[in-house]
Amino acid sequence: MYQENILQRFLIFTLLLLVYSSVWSDTLVMKDGSVLMGTILNQEKNTLKLKTSYAGTINVKWDQVKSFQTDESTTIMLVTDELIKTKYISNISDNITQIKKEGEEWETAFKTHNVAFINPDPWRLGDGYKKTGRANFSLKSQHGNTIKDELEMDTRLEFRSLIDRYTFTGALENDNSSGKKTADNWLLSGKYDHFITKKRYYGAGLSFERDRFTDLDLRTTLGPHTGYQFYESKALNLRTETGLVKVYENNIDADDHDYFALKWYVDYDQFLFNDLTQFYHEQRGLWDFEKTDKITFNSWTGFRFPLQFGIVASAEVELEYDSQPNTGVHKTDTTYRLKIGYQW
Repeated sequence: MYQENILQRFLIFTLLLLVYSSVWSDTLVMKDGSVLMGTILNQEKNTLKLKTSYAGTINVKWDQVKSFQTDESTTIMLVTDELIKTKYISNISDNITQIKKEGEEWETAFKTHNVAFINPDPWRLGDGYKKTGRANFSLKSQHGNTIKDELEMDTRLEFRSLIDRYTFTGALENDNSSGKKTADNWLLSGKYDHFITKKRYYGAGLSFERDRFTDLDLRTTLGPHTGYQFYESKALNLRTETGLVKVYENNIDADDHDYFALKWYVDYDQFLFNDLTQFYHEQRGLWDFEKTDKITFNSWTGFRFPLQFGIVASAEVELEYDSQPNTGVHKTDTTYRLKIGYQW
């Protein structure tokens, strides 16, 4: 009977070990000797994501990994776009990474910092589009001694493949105070980018803008651009664009004005403090080629605070500038916002 109990316990332990290892079969050995088990999801920049049964998905510093072994083949993408499949990876020093195929000796070696991605997203391999977006809104209604209604919304959708990108943005602000409209503006834009290298691209854009309190009934901007993608990752993004565009301005009271202009665009965001905060700055501007002292631009600068389930809180400053505004309009208009939204 005693031997039967020992045998039963051994069989149960073995069964549990097999079940556990089948679900969490990747083994990660850190340089300090720690051993982590789970499923390696991906690696980007200096962050490796490991899905565990005890702490959910955790972030591990890639430069602190000594080696790992995976149950399924892992795809490594180098900065040269070379793809390597393996189950065994070892960082033998601070600068050298080695891999081997199953049953073979360690052979292939490359610089550790040349590892761009581990298990890269499908779009980076030329498979489909990466779809990202966000939507923010702010709604305020006050009725009593003060009657005030405020509605603000903005959204952005982006579809990115290995060779091209589609970006759509929209913004709306509609405010009323004591039955009198105090803000009435909106913006819609669409852009297409075609990448000729990993970082350089060209494209074209079309945008429509209205702001009745600056006497602007409708501004239509259409034209090509060329751009450079300095960084593109979850941790850090930076791109700049410039191009020659045609602008059609229809004003409410002032004379209409059509002109060619130099367009510029800056889009930057970066996560800080272990992904707890994201700083961002977006700016789009026009320099009139006919009235060379006329410059207009809009910028949005702020911090996003990721909460749970894709919900994001934001604190933002919007700056609108026109060096030659219409009569009765200030050159600069500054708006401060607190927003709540969702991003995916």
